[in-house]
Amino acid sequence: MDDLEELQAENEALKAEIEELRREVEELQAEADIDSCHVAGLTAQIKALIAEGDACPDKSAHPLLERTQYVHSRTGETVTKTRAFPIYREAFDAEAERLGIAHPEKIRG
Repeated sequence: MDDLEELQAENEALKAEIEELRREVEELQAEADIDSCHVAGLTAQIKALIAEGDACPDKSAHPLLERTQYVHSRTGETVTKTRAFPIYREAFDAEAERLGIAHPEKIRG
């Protein structure tokens, strides 16, 4: 095999690798899109549940919806959130740990 043939073979192998990487990126993008849709659905669901609880005349029936002050993990600012916020933080940190993300408090609220 001469140099030209070797270069052509290498070029074909690189083209095949690029095509495989493109397919992988498309699959990952599709998965990310589905995750984004799932997050949008859950966010809408949570907002509706909070609104329903806020409209309920018996506030004591919804203790997780009571608003309280928390310190934002990244900014240090005081934020007002529902009492369910610690549940979010716990789940966020657990998922970050599962994914191998160190110090999740640096990337979450």
